[in-house]
Amino acid sequence: MVIDGNAIASGIIARLKKLPKPAKFFGAVLVGDDPASVNFLKQKEKVAHELGLEFRLYPLPVGATTDELRAEIGRLAGPKTCGGFIVQLPLPEKVNRHYVLNAIPKDKDVDCLSEAGLGAFYTGRSAIVPPATATVMEILKLEKRDLRGLKVAMVGAGFLIGKPVGFWLQDKVAELVVLDAKVKDLPAEIADADIVISGVGQPGLFSAKQLKEGAIVIDFGFSRAGDGPKGKIVGDFEPTGADEKRIDYTKTPGGTGPVLVAKLSENFYMLNQSIK
Repeated sequence: MVIDGNAIASGIIARLKKLPKPAKFFGAVLVGDDPASVNFLKQKEKVAHELGLEFRLYPLPVGATTDELRAEIGRLAGPKTCGGFIVQLPLPEKVNRHYVLNAIPKDKDVDCLSEAGLGAFYTGRSAIVPPATATVMEILKLEKRDLRGLKVAMVGAGFLIGKPVGFWLQDKVAELVVLDAKVKDLPAEIADADIVISGVGQPGLFSAKQLKEGAIVIDFGFSRAGDGPKGKIVGDFEPTGADEKRIDYTKTPGGTGPVLVAKLSENFYMLNQSIK
């Protein structure tokens, strides 16, 4: 069965619309003009506008240095009228990502990516959780399965997906296996997993035929199959045969992406104390 991320996101947005609307603006920085980053920011802006929030996008030149970006982000996120701020990743390779992200004040870090924000999350002192983690939480809540008896395979241990999601899962499941995308025999490692979560960005990294019956797949992978920017958008998971094996999976596009964006907006509300 396909897990419809658009439907889940609509439910989250409908819930937020019933809450007091934060009066402060939602700020975002885009360094350069990477097409995938531009597209993702448009989704975030669309949801913010649907909620009646003021969304301010600040494009910065791709040639900006780490110090220049840090100074500019600190200036843009600093005003009291700013209720939340994000820096769209990835940043250019020459830029020190952590140093730049640390310019976002902790109480405005809706992505939970600064060292202060992540530190609070990892020590259980944060009012919010990283959007990817919140997305997994939302999907698994709907699946209504007892995590304590399940094996989870986390494919990819990246900064945005694998690390925060794996941290949240580690004391909630029977077994957690964190796998690098280049592991020698990935099919063997995931064959008996009850849940597979992936965030690698490699088309067709694994398929339904490699999974057990009744498995759950939460796929954050996002890439284009074929040449050029007009290639088909696909995830890490190849779903052919999933229905026959009763596998529940997020589709790409329309799976984890809309939920993640909705959860980002929810974090904005939480940081502005509209959600207790």
